[in-house]
Amino acid sequence: FTTKAGEKVCLIGINGAGKSTIVKLILRFYDVDAGEILINGYNIKEYEINSLRKSVSCLFQKYINYAFSLQDNIAISDLSKDTINEQTVLQAIRKGDCYDILKQAPKGLKTYLTKDFDQQGLELSGGQQQKIAIARLFYENGKMVILDEPSAALDPEAEYKIFRAFEEVCDGRTALFTSHRLTNVHLADKIIVLENGRIIESGTHEELMKNPKRYSVLYKYQADKFTSNNAEGA
Repeated sequence: FTTKAGEKVCLIGINGAGKSTIVKLILRFYDVDAGEILINGYNIKEYEINSLRKSVSCLFQKYINYAFSLQDNIAISDLSKDTINEQTVLQAIRKGDCYDILKQAPKGLKTYLTKDFDQQGLELSGGQQQKIAIARLFYENGKMVILDEPSAALDPEAEYKIFRAFEEVCDGRTALFTSHRLTNVHLADKIIVLENGRIIESGTHEELMKNPKRYSVLYKYQADKFTSNNAEGA
């Protein structure tokens, strides 16, 4: 498949379809053994690997926060900077919806996350930890954004808020995100459906819904399930 600069592409498919494999190949966690990946017409292997990875901002399903300060936890996404720009950190906090964390922090940006090294450190909830991970995307500001199943463990309300933040993260940048849940595919300019490591469908949400194939079946199934759960809750 081909992705244009500034385009938002969603890879969907059930677990094991090959979504995360594509992400790992783009980042060269391992290399292709058939075919090739091109960026601006050049084989991905022709780029210096650190330069390649620096141009991509990533958020994975499994992310890590560290027993460092709030500031360092955000700035760690771009170690190429000699000094930490506090204003850029604050901007990332605002865009990542982390002000609730900053308000709790007794030492401001210097407040440690966890109490491992400071009894005044913050113990964050799961949702707050993910906000920190999102703030890193804003701080790093890579030319491409990759979101690999970033909301798989979230409840629907938290997922909705996270994807609203992603809209701003991806604004003006090339974005690739993977999901097996279809509630936020409307953010994508193009949807690619994978099954057993192969593309079986591709198009916009509207185009794919017109065809009674895999995507429309999955979407209707998940929509019906969500409606049913809401009815039971009511």
